[in-house]
Amino acid sequence: MPHVEEYKIRDRAYQLWEEAGQPEDREQEFWFQAERELAEEDEIDVSREASVIDLPPLVSGNITH
Repeated sequence: MPHVEEYKIRDRAYQLWEEAGQPEDREQEFWFQAERELAEEDEIDVSREASVIDLPPLVSGNITH
């Protein structure tokens, strides 16, 4: 799992907790959910950047229809 900065996890977990109505005794659940969400976002960002490839322009005459 990619490294996610703790303050980001804490902020997201707090947001999730508030959205759920501030239930007691579920802090760990929200922490892990925030961790997963942020890790997934990081993976998406990395793969999006990695998918950019500099290819030479197509030369006319090499394209078949």
